[in-house]
Amino acid sequence: MLLPALPVVLLAAAASTPGPTLAIEDTMHTEVPEVVVRAPRVTLAEILDRVARGEARRDSQLVDQSFIATLRVIAHADERGHTPELLTESVYRVYKKRPNHLRTVELRHYEAHPPKDGKPGDDGMDVEFGPDMSEELVNFAFRPAARRDFRYTIAGRDIVGNHVLYRIAFEPRSLLDPIVPSGQVWVDTNEFVIVRQEVHFDRSPAPLFLKRVDRMVIEREVADGHWLLRRMLVRLTATVPFPKVGRSFDFGIQFDDYAVNRGLPDSLFAAGGKERR
Repeated sequence: MLLPALPVVLLAAAASTPGPTLAIEDTMHTEVPEVVVRAPRVTLAEILDRVARGEARRDSQLVDQSFIATLRVIAHADERGHTPELLTESVYRVYKKRPNHLRTVELRHYEAHPPKDGKPGDDGMDVEFGPDMSEELVNFAFRPAARRDFRYTIAGRDIVGNHVLYRIAFEPRSLLDPIVPSGQVWVDTNEFVIVRQEVHFDRSPAPLFLKRVDRMVIEREVADGHWLLRRMLVRLTATVPFPKVGRSFDFGIQFDDYAVNRGLPDSLFAAGGKERR
């Protein structure tokens, strides 16, 4: 049998006594023949239909949920001559139940520069949670009713572990409304749900206060058997510096400790609204 010759460099021991010999292969090639795949690819329209069904299915599986949400504001996030500073941090336990039950309990609040009178300050960075569990923040551009308002393109296909991910870019059909963003989503084709979204605005949605929205990223993870929000980060650049915040600042929310479909009693929501411990 003839074997293909491979260039080999033999390194022999310099000593007169016999010793081990090492072989180092400096060139080695392998080629795999191309395979022509004749099966038709899934069309963009079919992908969009599957995403809409996947998101609706994810939403329909949620009857109640609770989680901890941590809100943080980082001042001077991207400013020369300034060190980023944790300006505020608020931690909430949030309870939701269909059809419209909501309870939010503030567990902790921190301010780097609290008012001198000791009362909680008004930093203007509060967030109101809603009872809805469909996470429209993630899928707003991929709902059936939104198809007429956006253009879509397949930006790429990736393999992560045993998952195939589609990257779908979207942009508004009309440029008249500055608050409608463009962006890109990553779709997990195992369940056709959106697992990551990056959003950008061509123009500031609030030009009197914000010069631009530098970046907005939203991510989901599997928690308690369901794809749920994990984190959101927005970096903003102000038109003029805000007191204590500066011109560039980050606003982020992290979601932890999910419990889904545990049969939350209606009595839990008797107080309703937002409360502090």
